[in-house]
Amino acid sequence: MRPFRLFAPLILAAGLHPAEVTGQLLFDWPIRAVPQPEAVLTGAGSVFWNPGSLTEGVGTAREVRITHVDGPDATGVRGLAAAGTLDLPLGLRGGLGYWHLGIPDIPRTTDSPVPLPGEVEVAEDAFFFAVAGDLEAPAGIGATLRVHRASVAGEVESRVEGDVGFHLRPRIPLSPRFGLSLRGLGDDPRILAGLEVALPPLASARIPVHLGYGLETERGPGGLEQRFSLRGSWVERFHAGFGVSRLGNGDGWTRLWMVGLQLGNYGFSVLREGLANDFGPVHFYRASVRLPPAETR
Repeated sequence: MRPFRLFAPLILAAGLHPAEVTGQLLFDWPIRAVPQPEAVLTGAGSVFWNPGSLTEGVGTAREVRITHVDGPDATGVRGLAAAGTLDLPLGLRGGLGYWHLGIPDIPRTTDSPVPLPGEVEVAEDAFFFAVAGDLEAPAGIGATLRVHRASVAGEVESRVEGDVGFHLRPRIPLSPRFGLSLRGLGDDPRILAGLEVALPPLASARIPVHLGYGLETERGPGGLEQRFSLRGSWVERFHAGFGVSRLGNGDGWTRLWMVGLQLGNYGFSVLREGLANDFGPVHFYRASVRLPPAETR
C-alpha cells in the first residue's frame, strides 16, 4: 500500500483549525438509517457519521441515497438529506452529503428575536465532503470536512468542523465490525464508537441476525448516549431492526424500529424513532440506488 493512501485522509483532517465563522448547531438531529450503531454503518450515509465506513473494503458500494425527515408535530421539524459515493484516483473513495432541517412558519411573539407581525423560519444546512482509503485488515480510514449554515429569522451564522473515522471488519468468527469516529474536530470534539457481531447459529443461515452496541459523547455535561440494537434480514432482501438509546443526562430511553426492502440495486426503508419526553416519533424515509462498479483498467 502506498503511504499516501493511508495518510491522505488524516492529512485532510489535520489541516483543520477552528473556523473564523462561529455559530450554534440548531438541531444536532442525526440523519438516521437503521437502528444499529452509526459508527459501523456502511453505505453513502456513512458520510454523515464515520468516513472510515465509506470504503469498498468494509462493504460500501457506489450508491446514491435520499432521506426524507418527518419530525413530530410537536416540533415541526422537516428535512431532506442526500448522500453519494464516488471513486477517486489513487484507489481512494469520496463521499458527498447534504442535509436541510428546518421549522417553517413559527408565529412571532413578544419574545421573538424580531418582534414584528408575521412568522419566523429556523433552518440549518450542512454540507459534507469526505475522502477515505482501504487498509489491509480489511479496514477503512477517512476524514470529512463539514460546513454548517444556520439561519434564524434572517440571521445567518456558519461553522466548519472535521471528522476522522476508522472502520475494521476482520475475517474472524462472529463477523465483527468495529467503528470509531472523532467528530467535531476544530470546534467541539466528540467520540462515536460502535461494535456489531453476528449470532453464530443464524449467521450461516438465510436469516443473519446481528447484535450491536454503540456510544457517543454528546455536547454538554453528562452527555453520553448508548445504543443497543438487534437487526436481521431474509435472503438479503427484507430487513428489520430494533434499537434503544439512552442519554446519560437522564432524558430517558428512545426506541427505534426499521423495516426495509432491497430489490436488486434499489433499496427502500422506513425508520421510526420514538423520542423521549412525549415529543412523538420522527420518521426517516430512505431510498437508495446502487451504481455499477467503476471500470478498472
